[in-house]
Amino acid sequence: GMVCNGILGGLVSITAGCASMHVWAAFLTGFIGAFVYYGASKTMLKLKIDDPLDAFAVHGACGFWGVLAVGWFGHYDYLSFGWDGKNGDVAGKAHYGIIYGGGMLFSAQLVALIIEVAWVGGLTALLFFALKKTGLLRVSREIEEVGMDSSKHGGSAYHN
Repeated sequence: GMVCNGILGGLVSITAGCASMHVWAAFLTGFIGAFVYYGASKTMLKLKIDDPLDAFAVHGACGFWGVLAVGWFGHYDYLSFGWDGKNGDVAGKAHYGIIYGGGMLFSAQLVALIIEVAWVGGLTALLFFALKKTGLLRVSREIEEVGMDSSKHGGSAYHN
């Protein structure tokens, strides 16, 4: 339940930044991630969005937080490579995490997340629009009333 998903949310949160922050920041990112999971899970329930496995809360919300956490806690010892293709940082402190005096990295992470949400949202809208227009989005009313367990598996999942 909540404990296992909270742990998983913490692990998902640190995935984006595991190679770019110190251990204390990784721990803090994962710790905050557990609360991000809890808040996202409760928000989904309040909005009456069906997500029985809390997949969005664990992977979507905690993954989003984890990408932003790189912009907060990314340490210059780990981020100084790659900006110029050599062994050094030509961009200066702008590409460090916010707590180390940077800001450009956080901005870049935020823009990347906005682009990802727009891409996934746009393609999902196209997919579901096509499924709805072709009549493949929902089962028939009769099957829905009987239940998918009976119609697809030949019996109820619950004992009455």
